[in-house]
Amino acid sequence: MNLQLDTISYKNRFRNIPASFKIGASFFVGLIAFISHVQVQLSIFFSTVIFLVLVAKIQFRFLCQWLFVPCLFLVASLPALLINISPTALEFDELISIIRTSEWHVYISISSLVSALEVMTRSLSVFICVFALFVTTPFHQILHVFHKIGVPQVVLDIFVSMYRFIFIFLQSISEMHQVVLSRQGNLTWKRTLHSAGLVLFQLFFKTFEKYKKMSLVIESRGFSDRLFFPDRRVKLIPWKEMCYVFVFIILLIALEWWCRNR
Repeated sequence: MNLQLDTISYKNRFRNIPASFKIGASFFVGLIAFISHVQVQLSIFFSTVIFLVLVAKIQFRFLCQWLFVPCLFLVASLPALLINISPTALEFDELISIIRTSEWHVYISISSLVSALEVMTRSLSVFICVFALFVTTPFHQILHVFHKIGVPQVVLDIFVSMYRFIFIFLQSISEMHQVVLSRQGNLTWKRTLHSAGLVLFQLFFKTFEKYKKMSLVIESRGFSDRLFFPDRRVKLIPWKEMCYVFVFIILLIALEWWCRNR
């Protein structure tokens, strides 16, 4: 999965569209997703998924694998968003009662359910915008655009290090998972938890070891604490794709205006 992301970004049908145009479109759509209502956020999410699967020809299984990552963190944060603890006299808009004592009440309210829904839709809609950018644009093109607009060099170096570290981390997870499966570490629930503990213990050691080796390889090739980004030939933005994005943004703004004034 980790190497497939780079492969798709170099081989998809939108790779020749200027990266500046795709970055700008992702930024504006992501900004709308961040400040809009739930209806607009869901429209952005599903329309982008349809675009990636049907137009960009991204495998739906591959898309679900990457969507699983933010969904996992969202599910882990749901208890903090949903559960309310308050004095019994101050309870309001209760939906589900969990624990009730003479002084305290633990419950799920309608307002907390609405807030959790807003957080989930906003997170997924913004994530799908960023994912669409990375899956259709090689990373070095994104760095080149950031370099042209004047992003500090230290920030670009951090981006490169983080991007490479993510791939090393995912590769380590894949290798450790294969080791566990080959040794039948997931036959029972108890052995699954034990295997997960061993994997987490070894994962960070293997990841930082590989990252250190990568740093030594870069230094051996003449790295001098600065990455250089050569100038690239400026490509023209296809008018058809520009019209599609412009119409899509106008429709999103119109839908948001309707949600605010209904």
